[in-house]
Amino acid sequence: MSNYQEPPLLSPDQALARLKALPRPWAGDYLAMYSNWLGGIVTDPWLMSVPIDDHLVHRGDGVFEATKCLNGRIYLFERHLERLKRSATSIHLEMPLTRRELTALATAVIRAGDRRDCMLRIFLSRGPGGFSTNPYECPQAGVYLVASLIHPPSEDIYERGANLGVSQVPAKSGFFAGVKSCNYLPNVLLKREALTHGWDFAICLDPDGYLAEGSTENMGLVDRDGFLLLPPPEHILEGTTAKRTVELAQGLVERGELAGVARRHLRVDELKTAAEVMLFGTTLDVLPVSRIDGRPVADGKVGPVAKKLRALILDDIAGNPEMSTPVWD
Repeated sequence: MSNYQEPPLLSPDQALARLKALPRPWAGDYLAMYSNWLGGIVTDPWLMSVPIDDHLVHRGDGVFEATKCLNGRIYLFERHLERLKRSATSIHLEMPLTRRELTALATAVIRAGDRRDCMLRIFLSRGPGGFSTNPYECPQAGVYLVASLIHPPSEDIYERGANLGVSQVPAKSGFFAGVKSCNYLPNVLLKREALTHGWDFAICLDPDGYLAEGSTENMGLVDRDGFLLLPPPEHILEGTTAKRTVELAQGLVERGELAGVARRHLRVDELKTAAEVMLFGTTLDVLPVSRIDGRPVADGKVGPVAKKLRALILDDIAGNPEMSTPVWD
């Protein structure tokens, strides 16, 4: 016999009581959230929600950015806002707030979370309005900002290097690769494959079989001639950290520590012959890769270029006010 019991019809008070009582062991990371539907900021995780009929939920119809605040300053925030606008424009989603308003809102959310080190995520959605694919049924865009604890990789992985695998999950097509949309199903499957195989990260391939990107990471390598090489932007979401790293790498070129920096198609077999392989990302900064599916890259040790590039990014975060936005005066 079935143990199914028809669920009760809850009153508003009963529903709120159940929401407050639900166990949320993961929600300890959540610091503060702004929702334009609430018209304010909340700090109780059980209040941090999005309407079920928001096209963000049932269609992935929205765009987002994730950036980090360290020591009270949001790193590369202006560049994240630029990409957010490009993504929104690409899917014909009108920006509901000016850049100044978004900046003020972001700083207010972080201050409400009361942590000088945190992650900040901005979501712009088509908004609530129905369950079809018709974007015009949504009368107003959704705006959601969330501050949460930041969990950078342990220092140990920077010392030993990450284990990287090549995925069978196909990369997004050119247009969709360049839009930071909330439809991250391929990225989820990419991360699942990495964890299933015991890799730290996985890289997918573009339609022509060239190396593309990770679930949330860009990749690059140093070849035997001393060039730092990254994939071209056609089939990847070009990261703000990767772009800033390329800029900072010019100093290594000028000092003769790199032969040059270039973007070109990278073959899978170049991972085997590379002097160094590395990943770039908001939480990673520059993370060296020492193994490809358990096999060593070069001598299996962390290379000097990745170490120097990471040091340059960390110095940029700590000592370059032009690259960050203050949260507290």
